[in-house]
Amino acid sequence: MKRPWMPLYVGDYLGDTGHLTTAQHGAYLLLMMHYWRKGELPDDDVQLSKITKLPLRTWCDYRPVLQNFFHDGWKHKRIDMELERMMRVSEKRAIAGKKGGLGSALSRMKLENVREERSLPRAIASVCSSRASANVDHSHSHSHSHSHSHKILSSEATGERSAVAPPAKPGKAAIPISAELAALMAHKS
Repeated sequence: MKRPWMPLYVGDYLGDTGHLTTAQHGAYLLLMMHYWRKGELPDDDVQLSKITKLPLRTWCDYRPVLQNFFHDGWKHKRIDMELERMMRVSEKRAIAGKKGGLGSALSRMKLENVREERSLPRAIASVCSSRASANVDHSHSHSHSHSHSHKILSSEATGERSAVAPPAKPGKAAIPISAELAALMAHKS
């Protein structure tokens, strides 16, 4: 995890480090920044002198003073607490983001369902209206039998049946309707 910033409680820092020289402040801050970014400090004077950008001899002089801010092999209590807190906050935000994403997706699906529910009655009314006007214009009877233009579709896997009404106008897609509505429309025509 990237850690591009770290909290620095200035009052606490100044209260704890009032006895340090300017160079020791710099070395301590570099140690804390390295610890924040990497999660640990090496227990090796050559590496620690490189981290603090001090000559090895100067580092060895500063080490006893700076080591007092750390415990058990260069562990830093305050930074460890802040790292744990940051991880908890990050996890909570990730969970909230997932929940927000799911909620947003559900909202979109509900909105799409409402739109479909509103458009279906209009489509059925349009089909019924066009059939009714066709029946008015076409009032003479036929002696030959003709098949209805409804197709009954069935799903072998589910056993469900649904019907598809013929297009209301040439070039438009068929609209799915229930088998009961298809039978009713077939009976009326």
